Amino acid sequence: MKSTFIFKAVLHNIRHRLVSFVISVFAIGVAFTFLSGVGVVSFGIAATAVNTSLRYPLVVGPEGSSDTQLVMSSIFNIDKPYGTLDYSVYEELLRDERVTAAYPLARSDSYRGAPIVGVNSSFVRDLSRAYYLYEEGFDGQNPLPENDLHRAVSGYKIAERFNMQIGDKFVGSHGHVGDSHAHVHDDFEYRVAAILEPVNGPEDYSIFTHYKAVWAVHDDHSCDHHHHGDDHKHDHETLTAVLVRTVNPVATAQLEGEYSAKPGSTAADVGRTVRRLVEYMNKAEQAAGFFSYGTLFIVLMMVFVTVLMSVNERKKEMALMRTLGIGRGAISLTVMIETMLITVSGIVAGLIAGHIALYFAKPVIDMNLGIDLEPFLFTAIEVQGVFITLIFGQILALAAMFRIYSMNLIEEVSRD
Repeated sequence: MKSTFIFKAVLHNIRHRLVSFVISVFAIGVAFTFLSGVGVVSFGIAATAVNTSLRYPLVVGPEGSSDTQLVMSSIFNIDKPYGTLDYSVYEELLRDERVTAAYPLARSDSYRGAPIVGVNSSFVRDLSRAYYLYEEGFDGQNPLPENDLHRAVSGYKIAERFNMQIGDKFVGSHGHVGDSHAHVHDDFEYRVAAILEPVNGPEDYSIFTHYKAVWAVHDDHSCDHHHHGDDHKHDHETLTAVLVRTVNPVATAQLEGEYSAKPGSTAADVGRTVRRLVEYMNKAEQAAGFFSYGTLFIVLMMVFVTVLMSVNERKKEMALMRTLGIGRGAISLTVMIETMLITVSGIVAGLIAGHIALYFAKPVIDMNLGIDLEPFLFTAIEVQGVFITLIFGQILALAAMFRIYSMNLIEEVSRD
């Protein structure tokens, strides 16, 4: 009987305070939507960075590059390379006994915001041996042959976004991603020869060509000699970076020191740089979390104030309940349940809205950050937010309950 009364009383209170109830739920929901976005995006960046650092422990780039810039431009393909690196550095690394694999990178163009990355067949083969689609006669062991510099292999997500089909032709724009001064290379056309299976990394959002195609595109003369194996040296035979796999961490540290000391080059330990980036991201996530928690605190205080205002408005109603034999504990409990309904509804609405928003924003976020976002991943910062909100909400509810419990409703009503 008492539980039925409490349930009906709660529903009655919510109906009569529907606008403030909805506003309170909405405010909590917005804070949790933001919290979901921060948690999932931070996790996606960190996971991608860590996975890639295991694949390529060292990156060598042009002198003057910072570690962060090297990693962001060569691993994530979302920053502009600092300059160029002489091709001989790549050849020297290949001959080093401490190096098990080295992959050249040449970047200077993009296509509709996607980076066009000059690599070699070994890089593509090492990245993924599987292809989603490929043209007739395509050789998976030699996907980017030097005798066909117009061939391109597209990452899965880029092909999906731009609806690329096998055999489609396109031209690149000079300049890196986001360069407002880019101009189109109308005289050099690429052909989509294959589309990679998803690798769940920044490579899904890149287009790969042979690194000599990058040289050919920017050669002031005819590109024909490149197709006939002419080894003529020209100004464009440079790289932007070399990804290096070493025999062990000691070799990584040795090579980093040596190539950072050499004129014309610098090197970065990808693992150490990534750990530093992840630390920065964790700090940013914590700062964003504090901002969200601050917002939640303000919202919950607003809920507390509106509940107290509601209590004052319903003093006569509560006094009538007391004359009907309803105890102060039961009346106070309605306030606690009402506050819990507001906080729980706000949390659930915010989490659902946040993850649905991430699902629809995933293509844009993935493209711009070079990550593979998991929109329905539930992160630690969200769990913390849920616990903090529930606990703090109930503390406020207990304060409101104490207010009701300590009131002499008959005197309050007669005073009015």
